[in-house]
Amino acid sequence: MSRSILLLSATSCLLSLLHAQDPSPAPSDAPPTPAPSGPQRTGFRANSQDPQPYNEVITKDAKSKKGIFTVHQVKDKYYYEIPNSEFGKQFLFNTRIAKTTIGAGNGGQELSTRVVYWELNGNKVNLRSVNYDIVADPKSPIAEAVKASNNNAILMSFPVAAFGQDKSSAVIEITRLFSGDVTEFSARQRLNASSMDASRSYIERVSPYPENIEAEASHTYTRNPTPPGSTPTTFAGRGGMRPGSATVVLHYSMVKLPEKPMTPRVFDDRVGYFSESQMDYSRDEHRARPIELHQPDDRSDGHRRTGRSIDRVGKRRRGVHGDRRRVVRRGIRPGRAQPGRRVPSRR
Repeated sequence: MSRSILLLSATSCLLSLLHAQDPSPAPSDAPPTPAPSGPQRTGFRANSQDPQPYNEVITKDAKSKKGIFTVHQVKDKYYYEIPNSEFGKQFLFNTRIAKTTIGAGNGGQELSTRVVYWELNGNKVNLRSVNYDIVADPKSPIAEAVKASNNNAILMSFPVAAFGQDKSSAVIEITRLFSGDVTEFSARQRLNASSMDASRSYIERVSPYPENIEAEASHTYTRNPTPPGSTPTTFAGRGGMRPGSATVVLHYSMVKLPEKPMTPRVFDDRVGYFSESQMDYSRDEHRARPIELHQPDDRSDGHRRTGRSIDRVGKRRRGVHGDRRRVVRRGIRPGRAQPGRRVPSRR
């Protein structure tokens, strides 16, 4: 019995000695890899955004309709096949609420109207918005400054899913353009909704025509109840949708604009009810004509000549703005005597 205890103790000591002699692992200089934050896209690969062969994207099960763009439907996904000749051309993009809910206006009301164009940039297609609030003649020197102050915004960007034969066209999936909550085309603010539920929203149709594309989608929004004692926020004085859920139908129209722009007409109060305003920096009407004024000097008649100059300017202004317009410079008023100063009479 004593020999067994001694043998067990010796074995334990030997194992402890061998473990102490093992070298400890060297510390690694590389920092630990942090865990990815935020929601992860399952099945994402580094090359998943690269264009695929045309037949693998537009399969034999696709339902295709030809128009200004060819529209393909593959199950619940929609694709635009945009010809190279249509990139850079301008379209009028109009969004309206075809069917609304109680408390949010009437069906057919307009949401937004903007000028857009499609831009091919490598393996991406951008949908850009054009703003005509400030313009200038392209031949004028100020045109570059106006262009640099009014860059066209990218509303959405789509990866090219496939290229057509000889790269004569680009195929993009545009499902999220109509089924997502895009700020520029959304009805959320008009309905005074809290959020949009994508699981209860879907595309009803996308119909291409020779000069335009019409699409409709059902969007479901939710609105949280107003806490007791707080004032509800409204859009343009409207109460918006009721608390809970509401489904509306949005209609999208994209119409190709003429190659030669239409001639604008200057607004006249006697014709029409609506108008658009813009600032044209290349027109002469926005230039201020310089007016030359004499500077006073130390001579005795300096104030006299200054008085004549100001008086002439005053007459010129009164001829346009009325007799009550006054010009005051260095304490001198036209036609009125000042203490210790002599002002000539008007001629």
